[in-house]
Amino acid sequence: MRRTAPDLGLVLALGFVALAAACRTMLAPEPARTPDRALVEVSGDELPAFADDLDFAGLDEAISRSAAYFARLAAADPGRTFAFGRERVPVQRLQATLARFRELALARPTPQELGDVIRREFRVFRSAGDGTGKVLFTGYYLPELRGAPVRGGRYQVPLHRAPDDLVVVRAKDFPQVSEDLIGRVEGGRLVPYPTRAEIARGAVDPRAALCFVDSAVDAFFVEIQGSGIVRFEDGTSRVVTYAGKNGHRYEAIGAELVRRGALAKEEVSMQAIRGWLEHNPAEEAALLARNPSYVFFRFAEAATGALAVPVTPDRTIAADARVFPKGALAFVATERPADAAGGLMRPFTRFVLDQDAGGAIRTSARVDLYLGSGAYAENAAGRMRQPGRLYYLLLR
Repeated sequence: MRRTAPDLGLVLALGFVALAAACRTMLAPEPARTPDRALVEVSGDELPAFADDLDFAGLDEAISRSAAYFARLAAADPGRTFAFGRERVPVQRLQATLARFRELALARPTPQELGDVIRREFRVFRSAGDGTGKVLFTGYYLPELRGAPVRGGRYQVPLHRAPDDLVVVRAKDFPQVSEDLIGRVEGGRLVPYPTRAEIARGAVDPRAALCFVDSAVDAFFVEIQGSGIVRFEDGTSRVVTYAGKNGHRYEAIGAELVRRGALAKEEVSMQAIRGWLEHNPAEEAALLARNPSYVFFRFAEAATGALAVPVTPDRTIAADARVFPKGALAFVATERPADAAGGLMRPFTRFVLDQDAGGAIRTSARVDLYLGSGAYAENAAGRMRQPGRLYYLLLR
């Protein structure tokens, strides 16, 4: 049988199509999971219009808290550095950045004056976001719970303190470990700590709990927020804040409801999840157990972030500590709910400090803005899910 030779032009054309497809696959944008890809320096027309929608209110307080964090680090380890993309920056440079920007903010410059000084004195680094520079901004707040110091009556749900047998293996201490490991020792071996479902069944002794509250759903959401206020029947109250976690990966129950078809993806919010749970109380325990991650708490004087300093309403952001410089000065441009009731979103720009972290805040594509407490904060935190841009500033 005679074989017909393939047309050379067709072969070349098909080859170029395959090559182009392969290039598109290789270059598909994706969030950064390591510091070297998370930030890129920008200048000129790539810089945003710098303006602060709060007229710098609360910024001095937030800066002072990051400054205290850096002072503590510099005293303990003068050689400490932070990653700004591929660049390693000494802690002293971040201290100088905060000191100079505090001077600038206290002078209350106009947006034009502010922009001129930033362009002249500061370097600006833009987050890679989802790979195209777009970052998803969400909000978190300080919720209120009803509780009691001991179990009894309606107060049956424990807020656990960090157990004595909780072991944390820091990745920085073990080069062969890529990220922190959390577990407990059994028979001379480090094993995973119990999951949320196992803790609910008594794997952690509830007699050692910090306190007890009247709602498993409220307890679940205070874990997500990281801190809360527990109000007791005698009129007193205590702030509870993050003290550790069980080491299991955070799994969003909103995503589970979408998978089931109970909620549409665009409908997912804290309010929508609460509403579904209220109408399906028999499903509550099983749905909450879909998230194996569990947070432990301690009492504190104020809501405290990942830097062990208080978080500042409207000025603290939670970002992935693996890719962004913790404690650093940042600038955000996104949208937030205009009020506590409506669905309208209002654009805003603002200077913030990277002072917190969260189990669901992973990669360069996610940022959480701390909104404080009260009706607006609760409503906005449940509905805020907006695209935007994130920048970090560094003194030249």
